[in-house]
Amino acid sequence: MSFQYIDIDDPTYEFDRGDYGEKQYLLVKSLNTEKIPIDKNLWTPKPCVLSMKYQQYADKVKNMEVKADDVWLITYPKSGTTWAQEMTWLICNDLNFEESKKTDLIVRFPFLELTGIRETPFDSFEDAMKQKSPRFIKTHLPVTLLPDQIWTVKPKIIYVKRNPKSVAVSYYHHQKLLHNYVGTMEDYVKLFINDRTWYSPFFEHVSEYNQLQGYDNLLLFSFEDMKKDLKKIIGQVCHFFNKSYSDEKINELCAHLSFDSMKQNKAVNVDEWVSYLYKTIKKNFEQPTVDMKFVRKGKVDGWKDEMSQELSHAIDEWSKRKHKELGLNIPLF
Repeated sequence: MSFQYIDIDDPTYEFDRGDYGEKQYLLVKSLNTEKIPIDKNLWTPKPCVLSMKYQQYADKVKNMEVKADDVWLITYPKSGTTWAQEMTWLICNDLNFEESKKTDLIVRFPFLELTGIRETPFDSFEDAMKQKSPRFIKTHLPVTLLPDQIWTVKPKIIYVKRNPKSVAVSYYHHQKLLHNYVGTMEDYVKLFINDRTWYSPFFEHVSEYNQLQGYDNLLLFSFEDMKKDLKKIIGQVCHFFNKSYSDEKINELCAHLSFDSMKQNKAVNVDEWVSYLYKTIKKNFEQPTVDMKFVRKGKVDGWKDEMSQELSHAIDEWSKRKHKELGLNIPLF
């Protein structure tokens, strides 16, 4: 057996999970982590919160063929994934803006395990596998659930992280929109801190990829880095993929990646997919009047507009505990 599947018996989770309209979450733990290049003396892998549906895909993902020219974009959810995907795809495809606007990002850059966590009208795993090379693959999986071949074939991997307060607020709105979550911000942040949201535990997810820094096939940066100096990050990504563009083209890319542009770009907001999910999950709900956009605010400190001081303090204390527990001498954020 490659995996251990563990029921979640946390009383707080048992109470709150009904807010999702989803009662089939569980913990998935890989029993085979020998190939992962992290010091086993300093690391105790934790199970990951996923859907029961993932049991049908866990072995498929773990045993999938990885190609040397694959491009992997990995994040904990709501960490600037869509922004980084669009930037990466364009840099790797000669800044083909026409194609990027014509073809949805979810087609150009498939979400590997999506079909393994929820019902979809397509098979995301097969869509990722059948791409022509180079394949562009998005995932939120922790290091323990990645394909075994990723550690030997060593394709290019980009990992993007984001501070936990921004993640929590963005994830809360995402879950309200697409996962039928009807609890409060306070309830959701408690779930997040207790590592009871999809793909948690959060700090382990980030710290494990952080420990892989220094490998030639991994580039790690943050959402905040992109907001602070997008041109600098574009330069790093271009260097990572051995690409070079004129200043004029780089400026054009920056304009394309601006928040206003991304907000209006139907190909990255995948409006049809969002609408499908909304109708599927919220069959008995009226169509919302709020803006149903995948790209929401795109702020570095947007959490300050919505999160109470009490919740902010709770995340600060959680962060201190996790850094100490994980033996992190340098802050992750």
